[in-house]
Amino acid sequence: MILALAVALLVRRWAVQPGAPAARRPTPATPGPDGGAGAGAIRLTPSPGGAEDTTAPPEEDSFPVGRGPQGVLFDGSNVWVANQFSNTVTKLRASDGETLGTFPVGRRPLDLAFDGTSIWVTNNRTNQVTRLRAEDGAVLGTIPVGAAPAGLAYDGVMLWVANRSGGDVTRLRASDGAVLGTTAVGSNPSSLVFDGANVWVTNSGSNDVTKLRAGDGAVLGTFPVGDGPSGIAFDGINVWVANFFGKSVMKLRPGDGAVLGTYVVDDGAAGLVVVGSHLWVANTGTNRLTELRLLDGGVVERLRVGKSPAEVAFDGTYVWATNAGSNTVSRRRAR
Repeated sequence: MILALAVALLVRRWAVQPGAPAARRPTPATPGPDGGAGAGAIRLTPSPGGAEDTTAPPEEDSFPVGRGPQGVLFDGSNVWVANQFSNTVTKLRASDGETLGTFPVGRRPLDLAFDGTSIWVTNNRTNQVTRLRAEDGAVLGTIPVGAAPAGLAYDGVMLWVANRSGGDVTRLRASDGAVLGTTAVGSNPSSLVFDGANVWVTNSGSNDVTKLRAGDGAVLGTFPVGDGPSGIAFDGINVWVANFFGKSVMKLRPGDGAVLGTYVVDDGAAGLVVVGSHLWVANTGTNRLTELRLLDGGVVERLRVGKSPAEVAFDGTYVWATNAGSNTVSRRRAR
């Protein structure tokens, strides 16, 4: 129980601005197994099969970064990691994990996005995003956003920022960082994903997701999901949501938000990434990654990584996981 509570404090879902209202934090000991989507709406499906790797990852596939690594992304050549307790971002060469640079940003950096030339970073404790030149990590600008920014996504034109304490999402023009608008969503918005037409936001405090029209940020719908929704991903057809306290991932139809399936995973389901026909889940509570089939949610494999994996990214060959509890990133080969 002590470990589970410590882990929950590490992940960005529960990082809030000082003085802001506290999020509702369900106790990990009593998750809602049906995800709270209404009577008969969700059937929790055990994920069948799957081999379990009980060995730690090889030392050469674990690389030191800053303290409390959280967000991670691949820019086409290199891997970037947001170190929330070091107030820095680390750039690693994807081919061998060598550190190419460590760059100061704002306080409590949590998430990252890449727009083709720049790396954008949310600074949770300074209510800003920092823009870095991907080539050398030089700071190109710092833009004020809402209260306690956490998740970040890029839609090809705009950056979308989930402001946890503000309960809203800010849109920025990627070319110059100009604020284009702010839209109210649910309680404690955490993560975002762009599905090609709309932006989806997980609201960890209200156990739902909000669908926003990418063009103007208009709310198109709010849909109930599981307990403590955190990570979110789009597989080209459906939207997937990780329910941190619900120990599950949920598949939604993007047209109407209908639940197509809910699948059991390990404790502390957090970051998600789609790799071909599979979904990878960072399970913060068990120090593992779970690999699921997109088709039916069946478990393909469970892989050991470092302590408290938070977020995941794919570089075309490997899945990278930030280990918030061991100050490393792990690299595991995808099938």
